[in-house]
Amino acid sequence: MPHITIESGKLTDEQKRTLVERLTAVSSEVMKIPPEFYSITIHEIDDASYGIGGKCIDLVKQEYMEKHS
Repeated sequence: MPHITIESGKLTDEQKRTLVERLTAVSSEVMKIPPEFYSITIHEIDDASYGIGGKCIDLVKQEYMEKHS
């Protein structure tokens, strides 16, 4: 029974539903396993609790927005 785990920032309920639907469909197609056998967990991590390149994501997003606004 395949299980997919996703870690991401905050998502809306609609985004979660879409993500679960599409991940299941694509995985089922690729792996040739019926969709009803899949389980999916979404772990939401706030931006201040996740880092990349030595910076927390909230700062990375802020810097990006300042450069591109």
